[in-house]
Amino acid sequence: MIDLNLFNSFAPTDKTAKRSGKNVVIYTRVSDASQEENTSLESQKKYCEAWAERKGFRIVEYFGGTYESAKTDDRKEFNKMLSYIKRSKKVNCILVYSYDRFSRSGIKGATIANDLFQDYNIMTLAVSQEVDPSTPMGQLQQNMLFIFSQMDNEMRRDKTVTGMRELLRKGYCPYSIPKGYTNLHKGRAVDQNIVVNEDGKFIKKAFLWKANEGMRNVTIIQKLNNLGYKLNEKRLNEILKNPFYCGIIVSRMLPGEIIMGRHESLISHQLFLKVNEIVAEKCNHPVTHKKEDNNLPLKIFMKC
Repeated sequence: MIDLNLFNSFAPTDKTAKRSGKNVVIYTRVSDASQEENTSLESQKKYCEAWAERKGFRIVEYFGGTYESAKTDDRKEFNKMLSYIKRSKKVNCILVYSYDRFSRSGIKGATIANDLFQDYNIMTLAVSQEVDPSTPMGQLQQNMLFIFSQMDNEMRRDKTVTGMRELLRKGYCPYSIPKGYTNLHKGRAVDQNIVVNEDGKFIKKAFLWKANEGMRNVTIIQKLNNLGYKLNEKRLNEILKNPFYCGIIVSRMLPGEIIMGRHESLISHQLFLKVNEIVAEKCNHPVTHKKEDNNLPLKIFMKC
């Protein structure tokens, strides 16, 4: 009779055996910075800790604890956690409050969770949505929860975009207001009171210099710097082309639409159009440079 133990070295190793145990890491997150100060992060952590204690799991590390959008899985704390659990031989589970805390990228998030289980025998468990991803039915349920999280995210986004478009059509600014303005009713999407601030007074000078003196942008920037107001050429160019400063709102969310804003105008419509006629004319008639110059006889031969 042949001793089969002699063939042990030829048998493939069992990856799952290396991960047997009840060690978990906890991952918590909120979607944006405005939520970071509320109780959500602490609540997620508390529920995960209580679940782990009830089930007899041991917490070995915490990750997240900050805001990270789950629409993409390229997240700093999330990737830090993945690197840790792949390197560590003692982690058996990732614990989250719900699967949308782990990922809202749908099938991509499900793939990450499935790969972790297949390659490292690490399960992703949600304390508020208890399924067993180690079984085919549990894995299907987990995948569906990831897909529902993505669908919920897309529906929220669609609702938000629709609301922002309606606000734009009413003359409000639902996103960050341009430089030179302050909303005295900070945080309000409607009933805004957007007025020109101290920065706006310097920006108005830039419009006047461009319109009345045809001043070049570099000269305008230098003059503003001399007055103690810092501005780079790219930002100045964006400002001069933004009709918000003459009381008009345009947005990529409403292509082809022109809306009269409810905010204070910095300059008149006529002044804005005059400035942009000057800008357009200079773009159509660029400064030409002579290839040869008698004062610089080696110009075409020497390079820096």
